[in-house]
This record gives sequence, structure tokens and C-alpha cells, in this order.
Amino acid sequence: MSTAIPPFIKKGALFGLVSPAGKIDSQVVENAEKFLKNNGFGSMRGKHATSQYHQFAGTDEQRIEDMQAFIDHPDIQVIWCCRGGYGTSRIIENLDFSAMPKAPKWVVGFSDITVFHATLQNIYNVASIHGPMPINLKADGSKQQEFRHLLELLQGHDITYHTTPCHLNRAGTAGGKLIGGNLSLLCTLSGTKYDFESRGKILFLEEVGEQLYHLDRMMHNLKLSGKLEGLAGLVVGQLTEMNDKPTPYGSSANEIILEAVQHYNYPVIFDFPSGHTSPNEPLLMGAQTHIQVNEEGGMLVRSSQTI
Repeated sequence: MSTAIPPFIKKGALFGLVSPAGKIDSQVVENAEKFLKNNGFGSMRGKHATSQYHQFAGTDEQRIEDMQAFIDHPDIQVIWCCRGGYGTSRIIENLDFSAMPKAPKWVVGFSDITVFHATLQNIYNVASIHGPMPINLKADGSKQQEFRHLLELLQGHDITYHTTPCHLNRAGTAGGKLIGGNLSLLCTLSGTKYDFESRGKILFLEEVGEQLYHLDRMMHNLKLSGKLEGLAGLVVGQLTEMNDKPTPYGSSANEIILEAVQHYNYPVIFDFPSGHTSPNEPLLMGAQTHIQVNEEGGMLVRSSQTI
């Protein structure tokens, strides 16, 4: 089944700014509104975008209300999640995305927003964007390439990403639908209806703030569940602020991942510039994607381009 790609936007498109997980300062929303206005786009903030309930941006009910309002709003073309943190897994069962396959719209974010990407790709077969969020915008308005690339991607521009050589890369060429996101969230969804089917697909992974032994545990979760065996390829993004115990684990984060896939022969790209560090380059999740890996590094392109 082909993936439903939301309509690419034009100047004047309306963005919905929503906070479905962690709480944020009002300045974050203001920065996003200014950024969008300066680039020729409109914005509407969720009713509870800056609400606070303990660590969350409002109660579960308030965050459900805001997200559902933008899913259903006839004029919203892009639902831009203001931040991740924690909270999407608490509300996902109470959200209705059923209109998305026939009237798809863009959902943009990363980290905890992986739950939305998983829902859209694995249940509704709708593309979305793993990409930077308003919380990452610099208040001084300085140019950040990931946000420029995000607007280009939303407008239908093809973007080719090149990575520098890494001695752990595994050479080869592959094509398939791009899936994945934050590894912790993918493991959280394991065994649920939001879990992914990996065969023939290109898996993207990123992570932040985990112990190395826990990273190894999560990779073995994917391995034991058969998720790593049938992949077409693997793209490893930023593994940020990884931690170790006083007694060292003995392997780097990248080495842990390579060991988990050592018995499979698909291409692997390490150090892809997406995740919890700038630049956090946007990726079109659910879309057909090609990767090529050789001694010069890695390349990722949408399949409408030729490798």
C-alpha cells in the first residue's frame, strides 16, 4: 500500500502550534509565530499550548483537546509540535487520526513525537516529518539550516543529505520506506498496535541521555523481536549525552548498535545529523527513501531523486 503524502504547502499556509507533551515557556511559541510570519506563513496556537500541569503542557484532557482540534481543523496544514519531553503515549489512544488517510496534513516533531509518527505510519499509512521543533528555535532569529530545510521539505523540495565517512559505516545501497525515530519510544510501543513492521524498510534511530547498557538492552529488544533482521538499511542519527557507569560498559554507542546488526548485511549509516543536537535535519517518515554508503560517507535521498 502506498503512503499518503500530505499536500505540500505554499506561502500563507497555516501552522498549528501545539504542545502535546512537556510544558514550555510562552516565549517558545512567540518565537515560532515570529519565525513563521517572517517566512510568509500563518500560525494558530493551541488553546493550551502554554498551559502547565506538573511537567506537562496541561492535563491529558487539555493536550488531547488541542491536538484533536488541529487534526480536525479544515485550515490547518501543518501541526507543528512545540516540544517533546514526555506525554504523547499518555494521550495517543484518545486521539482520532482516522480522517488523515483521506485528508492528510503534516505532523512535525521528534523525540516524544515519535509516538505520532508511529501511529501515522503503522496504522494510517500517512507520511510525517521527523524534524526540529519551536523549542529549538534561537530567540535571536539567527539562521538555522534545519529550519530552512524543514520549510523546504514542507514545500516539496527534494533534499539530499551527505554524511562524513565513519569507520563503522557499512557499505551498500538500499531503498525502502523510512520509519523509526527515538529508540526509547520505539521500545515503549513494542508489542502494541503502534508497533512497526520492519521488513524491507529503512530504520532511523536516535537517542539522548541513556546509559550505554540500556542502549544495548533496547537494541537487543529490537533484535529479539525480529525488527533488525529484515531491514533494507539502517540510519543511525545522533546519540546525544550517552552515559556510562563507573565500571565502563566497554563499547561506544555506535559500536553497541553495530554489534546488534553484525549478522545482517544491509548498509548502515552512522552519525546522521538528526536528533537532539543541532543540526537536526528533517526526515520524511513513511516515504520511499534511498541510502548509499561507501568510503566517502553516506547519502540519503527521497526516491524521486536518483542515486
